[in-house]
Amino acid sequence: MDIILTAKVGTNADLFPGILNIFVPKGSVVADVTYGKGVFWRNVEDGRYTLRATDIVTDNIDARKLPYDAGSLDAVVLDPPYMHASGSIKESIAGCYRNNTSTAFKNQAEVRQFYLDAAREAWRVLRPDGILIIKCKDMVEAGKQVWNHVALMSIEGFRCEDLFVLVQQTRPIIDPKWTRQYHARKNHSFFVVLRKRRLT
Repeated sequence: MDIILTAKVGTNADLFPGILNIFVPKGSVVADVTYGKGVFWRNVEDGRYTLRATDIVTDNIDARKLPYDAGSLDAVVLDPPYMHASGSIKESIAGCYRNNTSTAFKNQAEVRQFYLDAAREAWRVLRPDGILIIKCKDMVEAGKQVWNHVALMSIEGFRCEDLFVLVQQTRPIIDPKWTRQYHARKNHSFFVVLRKRRLT
């Protein structure tokens, strides 16, 4: 048996299948609500799951307002943009989630709120004991640590089942104007695995 470890150096496609193997049984109905180009799924066996792949860019389907019936899914995958747009950061796909306005996320508080709103919608569409897999990354904003993975491990209505760490293969981009370092440069991200709690 190949042992699945909590940490891996590689790509999303390298780590993601192991998470599914532990928490999402074969034949499950899975909605990847931030599918993009499907990079998570490149190493997942075709036909193993019934995949509902949607994305704000290609389908105009917002992860906070999904077209699925309540309790109809076995698992939801959520990989929202965790970099907010600013003058010093290239605007990410967050620009597609405009909160019904013309601007992308302005700060990590808005990014965090998006996670929570999307998780609330995932709770609605998941069956009892369904699995929510969230990709996230911690950040430094205005010189302060933003521990996104910690907040996401305790979302109301879910129980945290596991935490996976993905270490990137390449060196993080460093702005050459930086002359002093105040925090370690983050070269890892997380997959938080949550299980929908049953109502009591």
